[in-house]
Amino acid sequence: MTAEVDRALFDKAIDVTALALRGAMGGQGSQPPAYAAELFREIWGALKEASQDLPDRPRTRFGARD
Repeated sequence: MTAEVDRALFDKAIDVTALALRGAMGGQGSQPPAYAAELFREIWGALKEASQDLPDRPRTRFGARD
C-alpha cells in the first residue's frame, strides 16, 4: 500500500473514530479512555482490510510529456 493511501486511510480512521466517540466519552458512566484506542484499532484494521479489495488505479502524471 502506498504511503499516500495509507495516510488517507489513517486520517479517515481518525475521523470515523471521533464521530463514533461523540457522546460516549467524558460523562458520568461513560466509556473508559481505553475504549477510544480499541475503537480506533478496529476501525483502522477494517479500513485497511477493505482497501485491499479496491482495484489498483493507474497513477496520472500531470504535466508530463510523452
